[in-house]
Amino acid sequence: MEEVLDILADISADVANADFIEISDLSPSEIGSFARVWFTIPVDRQRSILSTMVSLAEDNTELDFCAVFKMCLKDPDEIVQKTAIEGLWEYEDRSIIAGLVQILRSNGSPFVRSTAAVALGKFAYLTQEGKLLAKDESQIFENLMDALSDEDEDLEVRRRSLEAVAPFNTDVIRGYVTWAYESDDMDLKSSSIYAMGRTGEASWIPCLMKELQSPEPSVRYETANACGDLGDEDVVPDLVQLLEDDDYQVQIAGINALGKIGGVLAKRVLMRCIKEGDAALEDAARAALEDVEFLDDPMAYQS
Repeated sequence: MEEVLDILADISADVANADFIEISDLSPSEIGSFARVWFTIPVDRQRSILSTMVSLAEDNTELDFCAVFKMCLKDPDEIVQKTAIEGLWEYEDRSIIAGLVQILRSNGSPFVRSTAAVALGKFAYLTQEGKLLAKDESQIFENLMDALSDEDEDLEVRRRSLEAVAPFNTDVIRGYVTWAYESDDMDLKSSSIYAMGRTGEASWIPCLMKELQSPEPSVRYETANACGDLGDEDVVPDLVQLLEDDDYQVQIAGINALGKIGGVLAKRVLMRCIKEGDAALEDAARAALEDVEFLDDPMAYQS
């Protein structure tokens, strides 16, 4: 590890991918040694190193750089912070909640604060599943609501906070979803549709069925995803129409939604898509069909 730290600190040295193995799964004492070197490295090199770590961890699940990513939540450079948040995307330990909240409440740019809001959205789901402490739930809810309700706050931060806080599904949150939906801002409207799916609230279904006919591809895309999240089979016939959509991403979103919802019709449509669709749609349909088969019989699918 000491040799790798010397390489990292040497701005003239190239860091081989194999070198990163030595800084995977660092212990508390090792992260201390790493930190002493890290904060002497020029910021451009920090950004490059951290970006490589994120890519390597995505390709190899045995590599664990979470200790480094957690440390970098406190880095003064916002690009380093944002990259660290991306590296922690699948990390569900409550230990990073405070760091994400601190970034959200900071005087930093909307660029990084909105990313922190999005990351807190994962923990909002976990609170609803009873996987976090009551104080975690309060901290997440209160800070996201503070950002959402602040009319002086940057709109990007507000809309990402709405998306993140939606699983709490209170009357106040539903009011903000309506506010965003009725906005003339297309990004804000898209966020409202995304939030509808995250609320788990079936009363949004009529609204979503209407938006599946929207002339805006981005709205149809978000609507398909929201329908998948809500899991109501009544929307399956409307989702089937998206498989003929002019926009490829909308087609993929429709297929993914059918996989999440399941049922006889969704399964039949996905099987037809596998036989008749193009190669990319076929791959997406196969993955969605696996989801349907798992929903039908989880134990049989696992065996």
